[in-house]
Amino acid sequence: MTITVSKFDVHTRWDELISLVQGGTEVIVSGEGGHAVKLVPVVQRPGEIIFDMHPGSMVMREDFDDPIDEEAFLRGDY
Repeated sequence: MTITVSKFDVHTRWDELISLVQGGTEVIVSGEGGHAVKLVPVVQRPGEIIFDMHPGSMVMREDFDDPIDEEAFLRGDY
């Protein structure tokens, strides 16, 4: 099921709209120039954060913790 509400109604119906979205209803918020946004639920991903999942995919320079030359940084040399 899909419902469309105006952006002006969102403020007064926020709790109701959140409940609808969590229940599976698609909520489209219309703006002055047509449809503006769609409210969607946040998908909860089961599991844990896996550290070192892609070893070697990121390499730090040896001087990563050296003081930064502010003038070079402002010029964009970094």
